Amino acid sequence: MPSRSELVLRACAVNVDHTAAKYNNDSLLEQAVLYAEKQLTASSSATTLLPPAATVGKLSGDANV
Repeated sequence: MPSRSELVLRACAVNVDHTAAKYNNDSLLEQAVLYAEKQLTASSSATTLLPPAATVGKLSGDANV
């Protein structure tokens, strides 16, 4: 089981209210975080397309990219 501080960090990443009044039990917070992470993963695309390196160099203004 993850520590409370790790759960709080993960809860913040997926916008779950981690206050002690709502989730006084670590198991309940972990369930809420896992559910939110699952929903976030399901709603995002399976692949991420990266732009070509030449485009990144032009956008960043760095000729060394």
